[in-house]
Amino acid sequence: MAIIKEKKKHLDSLLLSYIIQTSLQYKPNRGPMKDKIEQVIRKMYSYWWVDGMAEIGLGLFFAVLAGYNYLIEQIPEGKSIGMVLAIAEPLLFLVCWFGYGRLVRWVKEHFTYRRTGYVAYQTKNRKSRVVRAIIGGVLGFAMSMVITYIGPQVLKVNSLIMIGSLLALVTLFLAVWYRINRLFILAVMEFGLGLVASSLPLGSDLQSILLMVCIGAGWFVSGLAAFMVYLLKTKPEGA
Repeated sequence: MAIIKEKKKHLDSLLLSYIIQTSLQYKPNRGPMKDKIEQVIRKMYSYWWVDGMAEIGLGLFFAVLAGYNYLIEQIPEGKSIGMVLAIAEPLLFLVCWFGYGRLVRWVKEHFTYRRTGYVAYQTKNRKSRVVRAIIGGVLGFAMSMVITYIGPQVLKVNSLIMIGSLLALVTLFLAVWYRINRLFILAVMEFGLGLVASSLPLGSDLQSILLMVCIGAGWFVSGLAAFMVYLLKTKPEGA
């Protein structure tokens, strides 16, 4: 079961890596009209968040991984199936990673684009995608070190507090960069949940799972509220 514990210890750093990926989509312009162009590009990329689907997708992403880890937690120690599930967890992460983008795009094609139009983002070439993936991976590894070693061992800070704080910082960056006010609330929520989860009288694994569930629920509810407001404020083309 040592391998299972180690795998689960790094799950939240993988989540951080994934969210960091979303913040690496924008590349600043360095020309003479930098400010105006940056405003246009920020507005274009904030369109990804306009209907709340991105948040709903992230909420489901957290929920699936939390459920998977809860399943592993319920398997008696020493069972080979537990070892298999723990080893397969990175594969599930990748499936969720790619499924998230496809799910959000599908919903946008059937709802968003019919109401507020289609935004074509610049196609990333292979080199750009590889570089972004490497940067995200490196940052994810750094986050893993902070969560599993630097925080608990050096700074003497509970790992769940570190997770909540780092997720809050990433969410805060997204809120400021894309100027989405509801993400400020999510950032505060993530930090607070990290504090609360670390103080609960539960095992560390259950604390971590509960933290993922609560954070996922927060993202889902935020996205659902944004989606309802979006439906009330917009109408399908020709309606």
